[in-house]
Amino acid sequence: MAFTEFRFDAEAITDLVAENAAKVKANKGMSDYAGFLVGVYRQRLEKNGPGRYLDYGPYWWAVKDVLKRAGMELGEEDDAELREAYSGATDAETLVMADLFRELYLKKYFIGNRQYQLTETGETWTISDEDMESLAFAAS
Repeated sequence: MAFTEFRFDAEAITDLVAENAAKVKANKGMSDYAGFLVGVYRQRLEKNGPGRYLDYGPYWWAVKDVLKRAGMELGEEDDAELREAYSGATDAETLVMADLFRELYLKKYFIGNRQYQLTETGETWTISDEDMESLAFAAS
């Protein structure tokens, strides 16, 4: 399936990652930009609650993969098709694209929205991660 919506220009993302990584190195002395971003995502989920995984829309599955490989316990549920379609060439690219999506989401959608049209044909996709829903329920 060709996912066409909420995509970002690969060259622009590569440039943005390089620019942001240089800023993080200059301002924080950190060379591991992806590791820095993992910390940002971890703090957001801790502060806002696990239910806010929805802020990342179709990028969630790629984000979850990066966070799990960084040692976060987020469960085993996955949507391989969306994870692969919405992953960048690097973990940093994946997290930067997901953050750009999050900015759009917070401006355009209500918090908790989980339905998106991701193809030119207008099919509706529902984002739901039972692992994160369970964590959100346990936290409430």
